[in-house]
Amino acid sequence: MTKGNRVAVLEDNLALCEELVLFLEDEGFVAEGFSHAASFMAAHRLQPFGTILLDLGLPDKDGIAVADELSKSRDDIGIIILSARDTVGDRIRGLSVGADAYLVKPFEFDELLAHINALTRRKSLYLSAGEWVLDEQQKVLRYSEKHTQSVLLAAQEVSILKALADQYPDFVTRNEMILALGEDYRVYDERRLEKVISRLRKKLSEKWGLAPIKAVRNKGYVYAAPIRILS
Repeated sequence: MTKGNRVAVLEDNLALCEELVLFLEDEGFVAEGFSHAASFMAAHRLQPFGTILLDLGLPDKDGIAVADELSKSRDDIGIIILSARDTVGDRIRGLSVGADAYLVKPFEFDELLAHINALTRRKSLYLSAGEWVLDEQQKVLRYSEKHTQSVLLAAQEVSILKALADQYPDFVTRNEMILALGEDYRVYDERRLEKVISRLRKKLSEKWGLAPIKAVRNKGYVYAAPIRILS
């Protein structure tokens, strides 16, 4: 049994939790339900899960705090939030703390399954790809020196990736990112940085179906896969 096949359902609505567990088991996953964050974290430490379906309104801890804790600990578990909180702000908050997807209740189980399968595929790509290599001189990014596929980068994108590679596996603060772009963070509009990051993520996603640049809430960004600079 692989970790990627293990799904935790952290949901305090016991009927929904049981229904999700049965659904996942029918789809070939090994699923386990939890109603409290503490019991999930204890089980996850003993035998890690590949994916968690995370409710936000838990009795012992807010689901946002759970996602934030998993993200800050560099846990590679996939996080799919399931919540009745349906505002744009709620969704942005969930994604900003490290969630991979955010589904508003009520949701279609088939849509949830599609998200789980897509997340599992992306995670397997991370594991099989090996390290990413930034070639500063050629201004390209590829999976490895021997990988024939590469992405051509703009100068700002090279600067962003170099900053991430230099500090991997640690995160890079927003101010450090701005300095890497040759700008003064005291007067720089951070929305410009977000646009550069967004374009870079889109470029990688269109090429490989994944973009390992992750936001670290209230901190900055981290490259969530091994990356180095070609020497």
